[in-house]
Amino acid sequence: MTAKHKGGLVVILGFGFIVTLPLLLLSTPDEKQRLTQSTTTMRVLEHHVGLLDVTPDERKELKTLLNKKVKPLNNQPERDAWVAQVSPKIMQYEKNEHNAKAIARWVWVYAQRHELDPNLILALITIESQFDPFAVSSVGAQGLMQVMPFWKKELGNESDNLFDVATNIRYGCAILKHYFKRYKTAEKALAAYNGSKGKSKYPDKIFAVLAQYEKL
Repeated sequence: MTAKHKGGLVVILGFGFIVTLPLLLLSTPDEKQRLTQSTTTMRVLEHHVGLLDVTPDERKELKTLLNKKVKPLNNQPERDAWVAQVSPKIMQYEKNEHNAKAIARWVWVYAQRHELDPNLILALITIESQFDPFAVSSVGAQGLMQVMPFWKKELGNESDNLFDVATNIRYGCAILKHYFKRYKTAEKALAAYNGSKGKSKYPDKIFAVLAQYEKL
C-alpha cells in the first residue's frame, strides 16, 4: 500500500470514528455490539474508548472473573485422563507433546475455574489459532484464544503477556464466561466472543470441531 493510499485510509477511518462514536456512546450494550462487530472501525474505536459493549458493573465482574483464584486441584486423576485423551488431537497442530499437554492442562484449569466445557475451549482455540501461542490476527488479536490487547488495560495488567499460554487462556476463558453470563446460550456467547452477534457461522464452526473432541 502506498503512502497516498495509507493516508486515504486514515482519513476514512477517522471519518468513520467521528460518525460512529456519538452513536456508540448513546447506545445500549447490545446496540454497541451490533454497530461495531467485525469491522475495522470497531478496532479503532476500542483503541480510543475501551470496552464499548461492557457496562461498569460488567467490567467490575469481569475483573473479578479474571483474577478469581484457582482452587486447589481435587480431581487430578480426571484432569490427567482428559489431558491424555485430548493431547493427540492437539498434536495435529502443536507437534511438541510437552507443549500440547501444557496447553491442555491450562485449558482444564481455567475451564474448571469458570465452569466452562474444556472441550469447548479446545474447539475455540482450534478455530482461532490452531494452537499457535504466537498467532496474531490482521486486527491485532493475540495468542491461542486471540485476545485483543485492549483487554489487558481494562481488566488486568498492561504488562501481561498474551503470548504466554496460561495468561492467554486465563483472559480468554474469563471473557467467554462474561458472554455466557450475559447471553445465556453457547451460540450467542460464542458469536459475541467473535464479534459476530446474531450470526451463526462462527458458533457452527466451533460446534463442528467440538463434536470431534467429544468423540475422543
